[in-house]
Amino acid sequence: MNKVQTSAVGHILLVDDEPAYQRLGSSFLRNLGHRVSVAGDVDEALQAFVQDPPQVVLLDLAMPPSMDPEAGLSLIPHFSSAVVVVLSGHGDRDLALRAAEQGVWDFLTKPIDPDMLRFVVTRAMHKARLDEELRELRAASLAHGNGEMGLVGQTACMLQLRAMVQRVAATSVNVIVLGPTGTGKELVARALHQGSRRSGGPFAVIHCGALSAELLESELFGHLKGSFTGAYRDQPGLVETAHGGTLFLDEVGEMPAPMQVKLLRFLQEGSFMPVGGRELKKADVRLVAATHRDLEAMVREGSFREDLYYRLKGMVLRTPSLAERQDDVPLLAARFLRGVASHARLTPEALSWLAAHEWPGNVRQLRATVESAGALIMPDSELVDVDLLKFASGESMSLPEISAAIAPVSMEAGALDAAIAELETRMIRDAMEQAGSNQSEAARRLGISRVGLIKKLARLGLKT
Repeated sequence: MNKVQTSAVGHILLVDDEPAYQRLGSSFLRNLGHRVSVAGDVDEALQAFVQDPPQVVLLDLAMPPSMDPEAGLSLIPHFSSAVVVVLSGHGDRDLALRAAEQGVWDFLTKPIDPDMLRFVVTRAMHKARLDEELRELRAASLAHGNGEMGLVGQTACMLQLRAMVQRVAATSVNVIVLGPTGTGKELVARALHQGSRRSGGPFAVIHCGALSAELLESELFGHLKGSFTGAYRDQPGLVETAHGGTLFLDEVGEMPAPMQVKLLRFLQEGSFMPVGGRELKKADVRLVAATHRDLEAMVREGSFREDLYYRLKGMVLRTPSLAERQDDVPLLAARFLRGVASHARLTPEALSWLAAHEWPGNVRQLRATVESAGALIMPDSELVDVDLLKFASGESMSLPEISAAIAPVSMEAGALDAAIAELETRMIRDAMEQAGSNQSEAARRLGISRVGLIKKLARLGLKT
């Protein structure tokens, strides 16, 4: 089961016609730290929602004067900006499915266990905050000038990184960006360029570990015609083409020792010699270097020049791993999905799986998984669910693995779907048995919402 933030508190609207339940429910929720508004009928609920919009709505479907669940169902579309959890004494599956179709997030049957209510409300409040961030993201421009500078995230470490980038960008000092692979070091370099006085100039990139010392020298400083085999014409280097702008040295820790000397000379004198040249050239560039390696340790062991390190180290910025900013995962995932399938969205269960998953490859791995899943959805679908994400990430079980877990299946057409359905059926039955047929408890054991469980029960033809 995914980890729930117990500190998620906010404003809840409790809609129930029973005064006793209003008192008990609101008191219980206030003791959890929430601010609570109450309403006893349709009109009061609509008025309370408009006057002081809550983040979460706990809604009893049986509303006066008719006490018909239809009255409660009619309210759901008006609460679209909140996370709605239905409370009802009606344990009808069709009613739950109709509520789910209108956007209800979870469904609890009275009498409600206090621990279950606490658990569901905490998850609902956490989802409400994620939804709010996603709405802000959708409303924001994708341009770098929108305050994010291409650095998406609302966790403390990302807010601090953006603040530091804004401050450092305005200076002219060289910068080293440290951080694990896949954490967006090039994005930081681009943000530094866009926020600087050089933003109108070029931004050039070179990977220092991808080329030999000779080729790296030619790429950086250029060469003259005839200076080596294959040099059929004069070719300016990136230092020259980046004049007036920014040069990004990716994985500078991989730079060969001979090139470290030549780069140091350029940093000291502001001039360079093209390969095969006899006259020095000058260029005005700002250097941003990045690496996942420990440069200070490399200096101590002698594999990276100390004088070059201090020339590059005007300022040091660090990009956090995805494990350090796990709460940003849904925000990042929504951005990546929108890039490949603007009509698609992630199910709540998919968001929970993404947030709980380990990402050793950091943002780069998350992006590859979400974009692959987005590319795989059917044209008539808008949902990316957990199964699709697992398949895209390469974590889905193969047919032989499924066969080992359940009864052997034939290799006929549709065998994989049948095997997966059989495994899913067995897991749900086991969870229901362990939970004593309590759907809410079974859903909690499976790590999905009760509405999600009800949908699966209906799809698989299982009894509720």
